[in-house]
This record gives sequence, structure tokens and C-alpha cells, in this order.
Amino acid sequence: MKKLYNLFAIIALPTILILYSYSSGSPGGKTGSMGDGGNTCTDCHNGTAISQGGWITTDIPMEGYTPGETYTIVATGTHTGVVKFGFELTAEDMFGNKTGLLTITEATRTKLANANKSVTHTSAGNTPTGNMNTWSMNWTAPDPSPASVKFNAAYNAANGNGNTSGDVIYKSEISVQLYTPMPQITSVDPDHAQQGFEGEITISGENTGWTAGVDEVFFVNHDNNTVMFEGKDIVVSSDELLTVNVSIPIDIEIGSYDVYVNNVMLMNGFVVDILDDITDRLLEQSISVFPNPAINSITISAPTGSEIMIIDISGRMINRTNILNKGIDIDVSSYKAGLYFVQTTYEGKSHSQKLIVR
Repeated sequence: MKKLYNLFAIIALPTILILYSYSSGSPGGKTGSMGDGGNTCTDCHNGTAISQGGWITTDIPMEGYTPGETYTIVATGTHTGVVKFGFELTAEDMFGNKTGLLTITEATRTKLANANKSVTHTSAGNTPTGNMNTWSMNWTAPDPSPASVKFNAAYNAANGNGNTSGDVIYKSEISVQLYTPMPQITSVDPDHAQQGFEGEITISGENTGWTAGVDEVFFVNHDNNTVMFEGKDIVVSSDELLTVNVSIPIDIEIGSYDVYVNNVMLMNGFVVDILDDITDRLLEQSISVFPNPAINSITISAPTGSEIMIIDISGRMINRTNILNKGIDIDVSSYKAGLYFVQTTYEGKSHSQKLIVR
């Protein structure tokens, strides 16, 4: 009988050693991922891995990860009555290739495994709190990065009976996307012109890829999209720079215009001013508006007899008065913050300039 006990001990010893070894971490390659061949802890434990959603969380923004940036990855598991709780997590591209750099942030509770391509628990990190265990680690996105990355993790909720029976295996996954900057128009030069203007306008962008082709450029009134004018003779200098020629109708509505290049739009990117038909430079220099920008009031200086109109961005006249003694003060404290036009008319000639009220 003694020999039989000895034989049992010899047979049982490897299993006990394996179980003891795995209590201090996965042997690696057991995350359930494509790159790990779908293998989980069920290779050693009975049963089928149960899929769970939401057990892997990250601080990667909804719009995606940025190459070279480091993010926090958290693996969490819950199981009623669990005694020991372990895990292994990895990151892969859509083809199952390990990607990015996993680094340890909880040195006593986690460690690297599978040639540093995954993170698993340590013997100090398999003790749950109540029915739950959680582990945190960092992941740095590779540069260049794949279009998407999937994090896979497998969990072993062990009952602590010293063998593989009665344990429950779970698995979870989450996919994240590479951040792709949206194309945008960044500037328009010049960003304003008077009614009747004819000339060239330069438009700059980011991530716009304009060398692939620009079909149309439009300037659309922000408050009335039936009012617009078109940019013609489009010349694309680079992916992010182009020029167009415009002819602004002399009777078009003044105000703010949205700028469209294909389907990319810059809101309020261009302003059409009131036509200025003053040709006398000395007369133009005698007209001033101060302070500008203004908060409470402005002083307008102009030749005696000039008519003054203040017009808002939609073309509505806010104030109309006459200069009786070379200057006048106007209270603008009740005006809404924004852009206005001060139009001065003298002896049949008009001059306009922008006024900003804060």
C-alpha cells in the first residue's frame, strides 16, 4: 500500500506544480486572441470560455488612438464565490499580429508574459476583492499604427480546490480605432472683401488631400444659404493649399459667408463688406472709428454733414445719424457682441469699415 501511495504522489506532483506555477501567472498565449490561436485557460481547465462584454476598458478617446501615445488599459473580472482570480491580456492588429508596447504599472500584481507581448497576474495579484479582481497596465500605440487594434483577455475564476475542476473561464475583447484627423479649412486670405470685389483668394487646410482633386469652391451666406458666389479657376498648389478667383456681385448681401471646398466647410470663414466707393484718399483718411473693438461707446470722426449708418452682420440697420460737428459719440453698450459695419456717406460717396463689439 505504501508503494501505491508513493506512486500516487509521483503522478500528482507534476499537476500540483503546474497549478502552483499558474497561480503566479499565465504561461502565455492563453488570451483567446487570433494571434494566440483562440487558446484560453480551458487548455488546462475544464469547460468552455464564457464571453463577457465590458471587462476590458481603456482611456483611449472615442475618436481613436494616436500613434506613439500611451494609454491605460484595465482588465476586470467578476464571479460569485471566486477564491483566486487570474488573467492574461494582449493587443493585436486585425491580422493577429502583436502590436504596441505593453508596460507594467502594478509591479507587485502584474507581470509581462509571452515574450513581453502580454500581461498576466502574479501570485500577489490573484486574490480578489469580494467577487471581483481588476488589473491595470499601460499600452503605447505603435508608430506607424494599424487601422484598428483588438485587446483580448482570458480570465480564470478559480474555486481554490487545488485542481482544475470547478474553475470557470471567461474571455473578453474590445476593439479600438486609429484616430484619423478630419479634413478642415484653416484659413482664408483675404478673409473679407467688399461687394463688387474681383480677385484671388487663397484657402489653406489640414488633412485635406486637395491634390486628389477639387471640384468646387463656394461661399454661402451663413444666414441665407440661397445667397452664394462661386470660386473659379481653382489652382491646387498642394494637399493643403489652393487659390481661386472670385467675382463678388455688387448687390450681394453683406455679412458672414461659410466657405466650402468640396464637402469641407469653414463656418463664417469670409465676410462681405459694404461697397466702399470713396476715391478721395484724403477724405477716406478723415474718417475714423475709435475704439475698435468697442465695449460701451464709440467716437466717429468724419466731415461735417456725413451720414452714419451702423449695420449688423445680417444687413439690418441698427443706427442712423448725421455728423454735425466733425464727430459724434454713439452708445453701443446694448449691442450684441459681434461684427458690425460703420458706413459713412459724404457728398454721394460711401466708405465702410468693420466694427467689433465685445
